[in-house]
Amino acid sequence: MNFLVYDFEASGLAVAWDVPLQAAFVETDGDLRPLRQTVLRARLPAHVVPAPEALLITGLDPDRIEAAPLSQLELMRAIASILDAASPTTILGYSNLKYDDELQRHIAFRTLHPPYATSMPGFQRADVLIMLRAVAMLAPDAITIPVTPHGKPTMQLGPVCRANGIAFAEADAHDALNDVHATIALFRLLRERAPAVITAMMTNAHKSGPAGLLAGPGPVGLGLFNRMMPAGGIMPVPGNASSWAVADLTVDPAYLDATPEQLGELLFARGERPIRLVKTNAQPILLPWEMVAPDAQGEIPSAGHCQARLARIRGHARFRDNLAIALSGRFTGKEPSPWPDAALYSGGFISREDAITSRRWHEVAWDQRVRLGRELLGDVRLKAFANRWAWLESPEELSVAEREKGAAWFAHRLDTLEDVPWLTRPAALQRIAALKAVAGPAEPDRLRQLDAIQRWIAGRGRTFSQAA
Repeated sequence: MNFLVYDFEASGLAVAWDVPLQAAFVETDGDLRPLRQTVLRARLPAHVVPAPEALLITGLDPDRIEAAPLSQLELMRAIASILDAASPTTILGYSNLKYDDELQRHIAFRTLHPPYATSMPGFQRADVLIMLRAVAMLAPDAITIPVTPHGKPTMQLGPVCRANGIAFAEADAHDALNDVHATIALFRLLRERAPAVITAMMTNAHKSGPAGLLAGPGPVGLGLFNRMMPAGGIMPVPGNASSWAVADLTVDPAYLDATPEQLGELLFARGERPIRLVKTNAQPILLPWEMVAPDAQGEIPSAGHCQARLARIRGHARFRDNLAIALSGRFTGKEPSPWPDAALYSGGFISREDAITSRRWHEVAWDQRVRLGRELLGDVRLKAFANRWAWLESPEELSVAEREKGAAWFAHRLDTLEDVPWLTRPAALQRIAALKAVAGPAEPDRLRQLDAIQRWIAGRGRTFSQAA
Protein backbone atom coordinates (compact mmCIF):
# COMPACT_ATOMS: atom_id res chain seq x y z
CA MET A 1 0.00 0.00 0.00
CA ASN A 2 1.14 3.56 -0.74
CA PHE A 3 1.68 6.26 1.87
CA LEU A 4 0.27 9.78 1.98
CA VAL A 5 2.61 11.79 4.22
CA TYR A 6 1.44 15.23 5.25
CA ASP A 7 1.93 18.16 7.61
CA PHE A 8 0.06 21.33 8.51
CA GLU A 9 1.36 24.69 9.67
CA ALA A 10 -1.52 26.42 11.39
CA SER A 11 -2.68 29.61 13.06
CA GLY A 12 -2.42 27.99 16.49
CA LEU A 13 -2.78 24.79 18.50
CA ALA A 14 -6.51 24.97 19.34
CA VAL A 15 -7.86 22.51 16.78
CA ALA A 16 -11.51 23.54 17.23
CA TRP A 17 -10.73 27.19 16.56
CA ASP A 18 -7.52 27.49 14.53
CA VAL A 19 -7.03 26.79 10.83
CA PRO A 20 -4.27 25.42 8.58
CA LEU A 21 -2.34 28.10 6.71
CA GLN A 22 0.04 25.74 4.90
CA ALA A 23 -0.43 22.09 3.98
CA ALA A 24 2.01 19.74 2.29
CA PHE A 25 1.25 16.26 0.97
CA VAL A 26 3.74 13.78 -0.50
CA GLU A 27 2.41 10.51 -1.87
CA THR A 28 4.92 7.66 -1.95
CA ASP A 29 4.92 4.04 -2.97
CA GLY A 30 5.32 1.24 -0.44
CA ASP A 31 9.10 1.68 -0.52
CA LEU A 32 8.74 5.38 0.35
CA ARG A 33 9.75 6.58 -3.11
CA PRO A 34 7.96 9.91 -3.75
CA LEU A 35 5.35 9.78 -6.50
CA ARG A 36 3.87 13.29 -6.32
CA GLN A 37 3.77 16.22 -3.94
CA THR A 38 1.43 19.14 -3.34
CA VAL A 39 1.89 22.30 -1.30
CA LEU A 40 -1.15 24.42 -0.48
CA ARG A 41 -1.26 27.87 1.13
CA ALA A 42 -4.38 29.49 2.49
CA ARG A 43 -5.42 32.86 3.83
CA LEU A 44 -6.61 33.37 7.38
CA PRO A 45 -10.39 33.77 7.69
CA ALA A 46 -11.34 37.19 9.03
CA HIS A 47 -12.91 35.76 12.20
CA VAL A 48 -9.83 33.77 13.30
CA VAL A 49 -7.21 35.50 15.44
CA PRO A 50 -3.85 33.73 15.04
CA ALA A 51 -1.70 32.83 18.02
CA PRO A 52 1.35 35.15 17.91
CA GLU A 53 3.54 32.31 19.22
CA ALA A 54 2.53 30.12 16.27
CA LEU A 55 3.45 32.83 13.76
CA LEU A 56 6.83 33.30 15.45
CA ILE A 57 7.58 29.56 15.28
CA THR A 58 6.49 29.03 11.69
CA GLY A 59 7.90 32.31 10.42
CA LEU A 60 4.69 32.98 8.48
CA ASP A 61 4.57 36.75 8.20
CA PRO A 62 1.26 38.61 7.72
CA ASP A 63 1.96 39.73 4.15
CA ARG A 64 2.66 36.17 3.05
CA ILE A 65 -0.52 34.90 4.70
CA GLU A 66 -2.64 37.63 3.12
CA ALA A 67 -1.14 36.85 -0.31
CA ALA A 68 -1.90 33.12 -0.11
CA PRO A 69 -3.88 31.93 -3.15
CA LEU A 70 -6.58 29.89 -1.39
CA SER A 71 -9.44 30.61 0.96
CA GLN A 72 -10.13 28.08 3.70
CA LEU A 73 -13.04 26.70 1.68
CA GLU A 74 -10.80 26.27 -1.37
CA LEU A 75 -8.06 24.72 0.75
CA MET A 76 -10.38 22.10 2.19
CA ARG A 77 -11.85 21.27 -1.22
CA ALA A 78 -8.29 20.70 -2.49
CA ILE A 79 -7.48 18.48 0.50
CA ALA A 80 -10.67 16.47 -0.02
CA SER A 81 -9.61 15.88 -3.65
CA ILE A 82 -6.12 14.75 -2.55
CA LEU A 83 -7.61 12.26 -0.09
CA ASP A 84 -10.06 10.90 -2.66
CA ALA A 85 -7.31 10.42 -5.25
CA ALA A 86 -4.90 8.76 -2.81
CA SER A 87 -7.26 6.12 -1.40
CA PRO A 88 -6.48 3.33 -0.60
CA THR A 89 -3.47 4.57 1.35
CA THR A 90 -1.86 4.85 4.76
CA ILE A 91 -1.87 8.42 6.04
CA LEU A 92 1.37 9.20 7.82
CA GLY A 93 2.75 12.16 9.74
CA TYR A 94 4.72 13.20 12.81
CA SER A 95 2.53 13.68 15.87
CA ASN A 96 -0.32 13.78 13.39
CA LEU A 97 -2.72 11.57 15.34
CA LYS A 98 -2.59 14.01 18.25
CA TYR A 99 -2.64 17.26 16.29
CA ASP A 100 -2.72 17.35 12.46
CA ASP A 101 -5.45 14.72 12.09
CA GLU A 102 -7.54 16.48 14.74
CA LEU A 103 -7.03 19.84 13.05
CA GLN A 104 -8.03 18.35 9.68
CA ARG A 105 -11.08 16.71 11.24
CA HIS A 106 -12.29 19.93 12.88
CA ILE A 107 -11.69 22.24 9.92
CA ALA A 108 -13.41 19.72 7.62
CA PHE A 109 -16.38 19.82 10.00
CA ARG A 110 -16.42 23.63 10.00
CA THR A 111 -16.23 23.80 6.18
CA LEU A 112 -19.03 21.26 5.64
CA HIS A 113 -16.82 18.37 4.58
CA PRO A 114 -17.02 14.84 6.09
CA PRO A 115 -15.01 15.17 9.33
CA TYR A 116 -14.21 11.47 9.59
CA ALA A 117 -13.11 10.98 5.97
CA THR A 118 -9.69 9.57 6.91
CA SER A 119 -11.31 6.95 9.16
CA MET A 120 -13.40 5.56 6.32
CA PRO A 121 -12.63 2.38 4.34
CA GLY A 122 -9.57 2.85 2.15
CA PHE A 123 -7.49 4.60 4.80
CA GLN A 124 -5.12 3.59 7.55
CA ARG A 125 -3.52 6.12 9.90
CA ALA A 126 -0.04 5.92 11.38
CA ASP A 127 2.20 8.28 13.33
CA VAL A 128 6.00 8.21 13.07
CA LEU A 129 6.34 9.79 16.54
CA ILE A 130 4.40 6.91 18.12
CA MET A 131 6.51 4.39 16.23
CA LEU A 132 9.68 6.20 17.32
CA ARG A 133 8.57 5.82 20.94
CA ALA A 134 8.01 2.10 20.37
CA VAL A 135 11.47 1.68 18.84
CA ALA A 136 13.08 3.65 21.68
CA MET A 137 11.55 1.20 24.19
CA LEU A 138 11.91 -2.07 22.29
CA ALA A 139 15.03 -1.56 20.14
CA PRO A 140 16.94 1.25 21.88
CA ASP A 141 20.19 0.50 20.07
CA ALA A 142 18.49 1.19 16.74
CA ILE A 143 17.92 4.89 17.30
CA THR A 144 19.57 7.81 19.08
CA ILE A 145 17.25 9.95 21.19
CA PRO A 146 18.88 13.37 21.61
CA VAL A 147 19.07 15.24 24.90
CA THR A 148 18.32 18.93 25.43
CA PRO A 149 20.84 21.30 27.04
CA HIS A 150 18.82 20.77 30.23
CA GLY A 151 19.53 17.05 30.13
CA LYS A 152 16.06 15.88 29.09
CA PRO A 153 15.42 13.50 26.19
CA THR A 154 13.54 15.09 23.30
CA MET A 155 11.63 13.57 20.42
CA GLN A 156 11.15 16.74 18.42
CA LEU A 157 11.45 15.97 14.73
CA GLY A 158 14.44 18.21 13.98
CA PRO A 159 16.73 17.12 16.83
CA VAL A 160 15.87 13.44 16.31
CA CYS A 161 16.67 13.67 12.61
CA ARG A 162 19.99 15.42 13.19
CA ALA A 163 20.98 12.99 15.96
CA ASN A 164 20.52 10.12 13.51
CA GLY A 165 22.31 11.53 10.50
CA ILE A 166 19.32 12.99 8.65
CA ALA A 167 20.05 16.46 7.29
CA PHE A 168 17.33 18.75 8.61
CA ALA A 169 18.49 22.20 9.70
CA GLU A 170 16.52 24.03 12.36
CA ALA A 171 16.01 26.87 9.87
CA ASP A 172 14.17 24.40 7.60
CA ALA A 173 11.79 23.20 10.32
CA HIS A 174 8.17 24.34 10.56
CA ASP A 175 7.83 24.49 6.80
CA ALA A 176 5.19 21.91 5.94
CA LEU A 177 6.99 20.37 2.96
CA ASN A 178 10.36 20.22 4.73
CA ASP A 179 8.69 18.54 7.72
CA VAL A 180 7.09 15.97 5.42
CA HIS A 181 10.38 15.03 3.76
CA ALA A 182 12.07 14.78 7.17
CA THR A 183 9.23 12.53 8.38
CA ILE A 184 9.68 10.25 5.37
CA ALA A 185 13.44 10.04 5.96
CA LEU A 186 13.00 9.19 9.64
CA PHE A 187 10.33 6.56 8.89
CA ARG A 188 12.64 4.96 6.32
CA LEU A 189 15.42 4.85 8.92
CA LEU A 190 13.15 3.24 11.53
CA ARG A 191 12.04 0.59 9.04
CA GLU A 192 15.64 -0.22 8.21
CA ARG A 193 16.96 -0.34 11.77
CA ALA A 194 13.98 -1.84 13.65
CA PRO A 195 11.96 -3.75 11.03
CA ALA A 196 10.23 -6.12 13.46
CA VAL A 197 8.94 -3.30 15.67
CA ILE A 198 7.76 -1.19 12.74
CA THR A 199 6.06 -4.14 11.04
CA ALA A 200 4.20 -4.92 14.26
CA MET A 201 3.27 -1.28 14.79
CA MET A 202 1.98 -0.91 11.24
CA THR A 203 -0.62 -3.61 11.94
CA ASN A 204 -2.04 -1.07 14.40
CA ALA A 205 -2.49 1.56 11.69
CA HIS A 206 -6.02 0.20 11.34
CA LYS A 207 -8.20 -0.20 14.42
CA SER A 208 -8.80 -3.88 13.64
CA GLY A 209 -5.19 -4.67 14.64
CA PRO A 210 -5.33 -3.43 18.26
CA ALA A 211 -8.93 -4.62 18.65
CA GLY A 212 -7.90 -8.13 17.63
CA LEU A 213 -5.06 -8.16 20.16
CA LEU A 214 -7.27 -6.90 22.99
CA ALA A 215 -9.98 -9.44 22.21
CA GLY A 216 -7.43 -12.27 22.17
CA PRO A 217 -7.08 -14.81 24.94
CA GLY A 218 -3.80 -13.70 26.50
CA PRO A 219 -1.91 -10.68 27.83
CA VAL A 220 -0.55 -8.05 25.45
CA GLY A 221 2.18 -5.47 25.82
CA LEU A 222 0.92 -1.89 26.23
CA GLY A 223 3.38 0.95 25.76
CA LEU A 224 2.97 3.94 28.03
CA PHE A 225 5.06 7.08 27.75
CA ASN A 226 8.40 5.36 28.38
CA ARG A 227 7.74 1.77 29.49
CA MET A 228 5.98 -1.42 28.47
CA MET A 229 3.57 -3.25 30.75
CA PRO A 230 1.47 -6.43 30.48
CA ALA A 231 -2.18 -5.63 29.89
CA GLY A 232 -5.40 -7.39 28.97
CA GLY A 233 -8.46 -6.21 27.08
CA ILE A 234 -11.64 -6.14 29.16
CA MET A 235 -14.30 -4.70 26.87
CA PRO A 236 -14.99 -2.01 24.26
CA VAL A 237 -16.50 1.16 25.68
CA PRO A 238 -20.30 1.03 25.26
CA GLY A 239 -21.24 3.26 22.35
CA ASN A 240 -17.63 3.65 21.18
CA ALA A 241 -16.10 0.47 19.82
CA SER A 242 -12.84 2.31 19.00
CA SER A 243 -12.08 2.71 22.71
CA TRP A 244 -11.27 -0.27 24.96
CA ALA A 245 -11.04 -0.66 28.71
CA VAL A 246 -7.74 -2.40 29.46
CA ALA A 247 -6.46 -3.91 32.71
CA ASP A 248 -2.93 -3.31 33.99
CA LEU A 249 -1.89 -6.87 34.84
CA THR A 250 0.90 -5.73 37.14
CA VAL A 251 -1.87 -4.69 39.58
CA ASP A 252 -3.78 -7.23 41.65
CA PRO A 253 -7.46 -6.88 40.64
CA ALA A 254 -8.73 -6.11 44.14
CA TYR A 255 -11.22 -3.77 42.47
CA LEU A 256 -13.47 -6.50 41.09
CA ASP A 257 -16.20 -5.88 43.65
CA ALA A 258 -16.07 -2.09 43.29
CA THR A 259 -19.21 -0.11 42.53
CA PRO A 260 -19.68 1.69 39.21
CA GLU A 261 -18.87 4.99 40.96
CA GLN A 262 -15.63 3.61 42.39
CA LEU A 263 -14.65 2.17 39.03
CA GLY A 264 -15.31 5.55 37.41
CA GLU A 265 -12.82 7.11 39.82
CA LEU A 266 -10.23 4.42 39.03
CA LEU A 267 -10.43 5.20 35.32
CA PHE A 268 -9.11 8.70 35.87
CA ALA A 269 -7.05 8.23 39.04
CA ARG A 270 -3.70 9.96 39.38
CA GLY A 271 -0.61 7.77 39.55
CA GLU A 272 -1.24 4.04 39.35
CA ARG A 273 -4.27 3.33 37.15
CA PRO A 274 -5.32 -0.33 37.21
CA ILE A 275 -7.81 0.26 34.36
CA ARG A 276 -6.93 2.35 31.34
CA LEU A 277 -8.65 3.38 28.13
CA VAL A 278 -6.93 2.61 24.83
CA LYS A 279 -7.98 4.12 21.50
CA THR A 280 -7.72 1.39 18.89
CA ASN A 281 -7.98 3.94 16.05
CA ALA A 282 -4.93 5.95 17.21
CA GLN A 283 -2.16 3.40 16.53
CA PRO A 284 -1.52 2.47 20.18
CA ILE A 285 1.75 0.82 21.15
CA LEU A 286 0.05 -2.52 21.61
CA LEU A 287 2.01 -5.66 20.72
CA PRO A 288 2.05 -9.39 21.55
CA TRP A 289 3.38 -9.81 25.09
CA GLU A 290 5.96 -12.39 24.11
CA MET A 291 7.47 -9.81 21.75
CA VAL A 292 7.90 -7.10 24.38
CA ALA A 293 8.36 -9.07 27.62
CA PRO A 294 12.21 -9.04 27.46
CA ASP A 295 12.15 -5.22 27.40
CA ALA A 296 9.56 -4.66 30.14
CA GLN A 297 10.92 -2.83 33.17
CA GLY A 298 10.04 -2.98 36.85
CA GLU A 299 8.41 -5.81 38.76
CA ILE A 300 6.57 -7.83 36.14
CA PRO A 301 4.49 -10.88 37.11
CA SER A 302 5.18 -14.12 35.26
CA ALA A 303 3.24 -14.85 32.09
CA GLY A 304 1.21 -17.46 33.96
CA HIS A 305 0.39 -15.01 36.73
CA CYS A 306 -0.72 -12.39 34.18
CA GLN A 307 -2.88 -14.95 32.42
CA ALA A 308 -4.53 -15.94 35.70
CA ARG A 309 -5.28 -12.31 36.58
CA LEU A 310 -6.80 -11.71 33.16
CA ALA A 311 -8.99 -14.80 33.53
CA ARG A 312 -10.23 -13.54 36.92
CA ILE A 313 -11.07 -10.13 35.49
CA ARG A 314 -12.88 -11.45 32.43
CA GLY A 315 -14.69 -14.11 34.40
CA HIS A 316 -16.19 -11.73 36.97
CA ALA A 317 -19.61 -10.96 35.49
CA ARG A 318 -20.65 -8.34 38.08
CA PHE A 319 -17.40 -6.43 37.59
CA ARG A 320 -17.93 -6.33 33.83
CA ASP A 321 -21.50 -5.08 34.31
CA ASN A 322 -20.39 -2.39 36.77
CA LEU A 323 -17.53 -1.33 34.51
CA ALA A 324 -19.94 -1.00 31.58
CA ILE A 325 -22.09 1.31 33.73
CA ALA A 326 -19.04 3.36 34.74
CA LEU A 327 -17.88 3.68 31.14
CA SER A 328 -21.34 4.64 29.90
CA GLY A 329 -21.64 7.38 32.50
CA ARG A 330 -18.15 8.85 32.32
CA PHE A 331 -19.40 12.02 30.58
CA THR A 332 -22.60 12.33 32.56
CA GLY A 333 -23.03 15.85 33.83
CA LYS A 334 -20.56 17.32 31.36
CA GLU A 335 -22.20 20.25 29.63
CA PRO A 336 -21.85 20.25 25.83
CA SER A 337 -20.17 23.29 24.35
CA PRO A 338 -22.58 26.09 23.38
CA TRP A 339 -20.28 26.90 20.44
CA PRO A 340 -20.71 24.84 17.23
CA ASP A 341 -16.97 24.86 16.55
CA ALA A 342 -16.35 22.77 19.67
CA ALA A 343 -19.34 20.46 19.21
CA LEU A 344 -17.91 17.92 16.75
CA TYR A 345 -17.79 15.14 19.33
CA SER A 346 -20.68 16.23 21.52
CA GLY A 347 -23.32 16.93 18.90
CA GLY A 348 -23.63 13.50 17.31
CA PHE A 349 -22.77 12.20 13.88
CA ILE A 350 -23.88 14.09 10.79
CA SER A 351 -26.96 12.53 9.18
CA ARG A 352 -26.87 11.06 5.70
CA GLU A 353 -29.27 13.75 4.49
CA ASP A 354 -27.10 16.56 5.83
CA ALA A 355 -23.99 14.95 4.37
CA ILE A 356 -25.65 14.93 0.93
CA THR A 357 -26.76 18.55 1.33
CA SER A 358 -23.25 19.56 2.44
CA ARG A 359 -21.74 17.94 -0.62
CA ARG A 360 -24.24 19.79 -2.80
CA TRP A 361 -23.45 23.04 -0.93
CA HIS A 362 -19.90 22.93 -2.31
CA GLU A 363 -21.10 22.46 -5.88
CA VAL A 364 -23.42 25.46 -6.31
CA ALA A 365 -23.21 29.24 -6.40
CA TRP A 366 -23.58 31.36 -3.28
CA ASP A 367 -27.24 32.21 -3.79
CA GLN A 368 -28.01 28.47 -3.81
CA ARG A 369 -25.72 27.84 -0.86
CA VAL A 370 -27.68 30.36 1.18
CA ARG A 371 -30.92 28.60 0.27
CA LEU A 372 -29.48 25.19 1.19
CA GLY A 373 -28.34 26.53 4.53
CA ARG A 374 -31.72 28.05 5.28
CA GLU A 375 -34.01 25.28 4.05
CA LEU A 376 -32.31 21.90 3.85
CA LEU A 377 -29.55 21.64 6.44
CA GLY A 378 -31.04 20.16 9.59
CA ASP A 379 -27.96 20.02 11.83
CA VAL A 380 -27.80 23.30 13.77
CA ARG A 381 -23.99 23.15 13.78
CA LEU A 382 -23.81 22.92 10.00
CA LYS A 383 -26.43 25.66 9.66
CA ALA A 384 -24.24 27.94 11.76
CA PHE A 385 -21.19 27.19 9.62
CA ALA A 386 -23.10 27.69 6.36
CA ASN A 387 -24.43 31.05 7.58
CA ARG A 388 -20.95 32.04 8.74
CA TRP A 389 -19.29 31.35 5.42
CA ALA A 390 -22.06 33.13 3.53
CA TRP A 391 -21.56 36.26 5.66
CA LEU A 392 -17.77 36.09 5.24
CA GLU A 393 -17.67 35.25 1.54
CA SER A 394 -20.87 36.59 -0.04
CA PRO A 395 -22.88 38.81 2.34
CA GLU A 396 -24.86 40.37 -0.51
CA GLU A 397 -26.83 37.13 -0.81
CA LEU A 398 -28.14 37.47 2.75
CA SER A 399 -31.10 39.40 4.05
CA VAL A 400 -30.59 42.60 6.03
CA ALA A 401 -31.43 40.76 9.26
CA GLU A 402 -28.95 37.99 8.43
CA ARG A 403 -26.20 40.51 7.69
CA GLU A 404 -26.85 42.29 10.97
CA LYS A 405 -26.75 39.00 12.86
CA GLY A 406 -23.49 38.10 11.11
CA ALA A 407 -21.95 41.46 12.00
CA ALA A 408 -22.86 40.98 15.66
CA TRP A 409 -21.35 37.47 15.62
CA PHE A 410 -18.17 38.79 13.99
CA ALA A 411 -17.72 41.61 16.49
CA HIS A 412 -18.24 39.24 19.42
CA ARG A 413 -15.88 36.65 17.95
CA LEU A 414 -13.06 39.14 17.52
CA ASP A 415 -13.33 41.49 20.45
CA THR A 416 -15.41 40.04 23.28
CA LEU A 417 -13.93 40.40 26.74
CA GLU A 418 -15.89 37.38 28.00
CA ASP A 419 -14.15 34.18 29.01
CA VAL A 420 -14.34 32.28 25.71
CA PRO A 421 -12.42 29.23 24.43
CA TRP A 422 -11.03 30.92 21.31
CA LEU A 423 -8.33 33.57 21.01
CA THR A 424 -9.73 37.09 20.74
CA ARG A 425 -7.99 40.18 19.44
CA PRO A 426 -7.57 41.81 22.88
CA ALA A 427 -6.09 38.58 24.27
CA ALA A 428 -3.72 38.25 21.31
CA LEU A 429 -2.51 41.83 21.71
CA GLN A 430 -1.85 41.16 25.39
CA ARG A 431 0.22 38.12 24.43
CA ILE A 432 2.22 40.20 21.97
CA ALA A 433 2.96 42.79 24.64
CA ALA A 434 4.19 40.04 26.96
CA LEU A 435 6.37 38.55 24.21
CA LYS A 436 7.89 41.96 23.50
CA ALA A 437 8.68 42.46 27.16
CA VAL A 438 10.54 39.15 27.28
CA ALA A 439 12.40 39.74 23.99
CA GLY A 440 13.76 43.17 24.80
CA PRO A 441 16.14 45.22 22.65
CA ALA A 442 18.62 42.35 22.36
CA GLU A 443 16.38 40.63 19.78
CA PRO A 444 15.60 43.28 17.13
CA ASP A 445 14.45 40.78 14.49
CA ARG A 446 11.96 39.19 16.88
CA LEU A 447 10.69 42.62 17.91
CA ARG A 448 10.20 43.63 14.26
CA GLN A 449 8.27 40.43 13.63
CA LEU A 450 6.08 41.06 16.69
CA ASP A 451 5.45 44.65 15.56
CA ALA A 452 4.25 43.40 12.16
CA ILE A 453 1.98 40.80 13.77
CA GLN A 454 0.62 43.42 16.16
CA ARG A 455 -0.27 45.84 13.36
CA TRP A 456 -1.88 43.07 11.35
CA ILE A 457 -4.04 41.69 14.15
CA ALA A 458 -5.08 45.16 15.30
CA GLY A 459 -6.17 46.29 11.84
CA ARG A 460 -7.39 43.39 9.72
CA GLY A 461 -10.69 42.74 11.49
CA ARG A 462 -11.72 46.38 11.34
CA THR A 463 -10.91 46.60 7.64
CA PHE A 464 -12.95 43.49 6.89
CA SER A 465 -15.90 44.65 8.98
CA GLN A 466 -16.05 47.97 7.14
CA ALA A 467 -15.91 46.20 3.77
CA ALA A 468 -18.66 43.75 4.77
